[in-house]
Amino acid sequence: MTSSEPGRPELGRPERAWRLGAQAPAGFVPERIVAQPDGSGLMFGWRGGPGPVDRVGVILRVYADGGLRTVWEGPGWVRAGDLLDGAGFAVVGHPGPRFTLLRAVSVDVGGWVELGEIPAQSVTSALIMGPDEVWLLGADTLIRWKAGEFEAKSAPGRRDSTRDRLFRVGDQLVLGTPEGLFLSRDDGQRWGHRNVDGAHVRALAFPYLAAVQDGRVRLGRLEGAFVEWLGDVTDPGDPLSMGWTARPLGAAMQLALVPDDPAAHPGLAIAASHPDGGFVTSLLALPPNEAWLGVAGDKGALALTETRRVLQAGRA
Repeated sequence: MTSSEPGRPELGRPERAWRLGAQAPAGFVPERIVAQPDGSGLMFGWRGGPGPVDRVGVILRVYADGGLRTVWEGPGWVRAGDLLDGAGFAVVGHPGPRFTLLRAVSVDVGGWVELGEIPAQSVTSALIMGPDEVWLLGADTLIRWKAGEFEAKSAPGRRDSTRDRLFRVGDQLVLGTPEGLFLSRDDGQRWGHRNVDGAHVRALAFPYLAAVQDGRVRLGRLEGAFVEWLGDVTDPGDPLSMGWTARPLGAAMQLALVPDDPAAHPGLAIAASHPDGGFVTSLLALPPNEAWLGVAGDKGALALTETRRVLQAGRA
């Protein structure tokens, strides 16, 4: 997987040092991993039997030195979660299905508190917009929790419930759909629209993006009302997330991908920008599912191996 954009001297260096950390609980199954630039973060998931009634939800706090501790356990399975400026939110699934919302004002101090049942039968992702605000996305679901109240929102455009994503750009909420990017106004009462040349944006680290168009992954940079396409990823895959870090001469980026064909590419891929232009790609021996990896910035990464060892990279 490489970019077709050669000779961009501002792109940063791809080197990273992977390190193995602590052992996660036996049988822990991640549903969402949120990384920080130093390789720390949160792992949301569950352990137990295959049936929902047999599961125990688990939230793990992973530290930059590879240490790990369980910060919450309870009935159900932790379906989604997010971390921002030390605050955390998590979505817990229960048979029915029904979902409840948890919050920790500080994930390092502890004290995950249940905030109530979410008025939806599908929740697939959560995005924090502040210590007292989180948005929840699912099939026919777009809900904001703020200051103790749930409020359903009307999602704009044509939805694809399995592939839509929420992004945070400063204090701006952005929804990515097959019809482009929708920017929230007035707490989701109005939406601005950006077509992005008909591409489906799957990862956004403003101003950079990764989008799927005509069966290929394209990398671009938003500039005003336009997008400058920087290159393509040659092997098919689905962008999981991306990050970038400003450099004196430009930016260094990384992009995580879930291969379309796990038999041909049995694992998750990270494409990192190369100083001479384009990207270099490393294939990680991880289950080919987006739940097992999170990235942050141009080098930060947190993952879980199939043997339940923590795998991380970043500036400790």
